[in-house]
Amino acid sequence: MEQQFKHAFKAPKTPDLALSVHNVGFQKCMPSHGWGPAVRDHYLIHYIVSGCGTVELEGTTYHLGAGDGFLVRPDSLVFYQADAIDPWEYYWVGFSGALSGHFVEQSVFKDSGVTTIANGDRFRQALLEIYKAHGSDYSTAVAMAGYLQVALSLLMVDSVAHGETGQQRYAQQGAEIVHKNYAQPITVETMAQQIGVSRSCLYRAFQEMYGCSPSEYLLRHRMARACQLLRQTDLSIKMVALSVGFEDGLYFSRTFHRLQGESPSQYRQSS
Repeated sequence: MEQQFKHAFKAPKTPDLALSVHNVGFQKCMPSHGWGPAVRDHYLIHYIVSGCGTVELEGTTYHLGAGDGFLVRPDSLVFYQADAIDPWEYYWVGFSGALSGHFVEQSVFKDSGVTTIANGDRFRQALLEIYKAHGSDYSTAVAMAGYLQVALSLLMVDSVAHGETGQQRYAQQGAEIVHKNYAQPITVETMAQQIGVSRSCLYRAFQEMYGCSPSEYLLRHRMARACQLLRQTDLSIKMVALSVGFEDGLYFSRTFHRLQGESPSQYRQSS
């Protein structure tokens, strides 16, 4: 039997990152080694490279082997255990942040907690790159988040191979426009024109994909970025407003207070 090993890293919390690594590693488990039943407070993806085991998610038991992956969602009861004869070796990454759910819902895990990952070796290598970049300072947290996005993008490519709808593509294209242009005075009409669909079609796509309208998605993204700037910089409130696409500083402050429950200045002080 192969020798057991475990290499793992738990990252310090970086709440100002919209996507951050919580933990990462790889392990050759002992026979019957298990975890749970318990819940996590973050997303956690395992990818199995050899051996086999069982996973119980929300009361359903799955028998998984090499090439399979499983996702644990926050606050979701899970139990997983290596096989007694042929225990699995797997790679994993745990992550959180405002955009974590957004990326998961565009991946092969959007409809199920278990799947076979078509480009598994590339995904395994991407997880290894996250581990190799690990460290405790802010710059390495950013680097790990970058490698995490590469890993998740592989699951999105796999998602397309599994059959992506036109509605999903429209919503993803709209979200990309928001992420690149949130500081500009963009509108739902301009987003729809760039994608080549009607405003109503884009609205339906966002509702299906993200559970909100395009304008609500844009506002949430702007507010998340504003919170980050208020925590990390000494920019004036007016400059923060301009940086996230609000030309009227007073309107920005009123909108921020409505959504966050406190003024930008109070948020900065409390943070």
